[in-house]
Amino acid sequence: MKDTEILHAVEAAERYFGPRCGKYSGALTVETIRRALQQNGIPVSPRDVFIRGIPVEVDLILPRDGVGPRDGLVFEPGEVLVALEVKKSGAFGEDTIRAVRRNVEALGATSPWIICSCLVLSEREGYRWALTDENAGCKTYTMFWHRGEGSKRTQRSTGDWERFVADMRALQQNA
Repeated sequence: MKDTEILHAVEAAERYFGPRCGKYSGALTVETIRRALQQNGIPVSPRDVFIRGIPVEVDLILPRDGVGPRDGLVFEPGEVLVALEVKKSGAFGEDTIRAVRRNVEALGATSPWIICSCLVLSEREGYRWALTDENAGCKTYTMFWHRGEGSKRTQRSTGDWERFVADMRALQQNA
């Protein structure tokens, strides 16, 4: 799946759903990314899973080869290659950045071998609170920058989806 296909799938599903619903948009984006990773041959967990001993919900986990979650929800720390935070619309101010960083730090403090990463579908270009490697405390990929609103909204691909997929494949091959 290409980055534009992911973006269009999320937008079409939101239109079909009807009223704006942040919870639906977030869940939809995570599920669409999950399917896209699977289509790219990257093993991935169900959405909203946990790592034993760490009280942080993780959007998606890229597990080490041949492992799956206990009860469909819980991975052992040594089974986790990447803990992935997925955001549909990036950050909503400094609070989002603090929350992402707090989760990254909690995961790193408990299991320093787990790689944390953040994947943003679309962020407003030039937004002061956009998630970055520096403020999130982990490698962050932003698939699209957008400008404008409504019918005047434009989206520009960053190429980060392709970089993200390549990086995840490389991590799995070297694990």
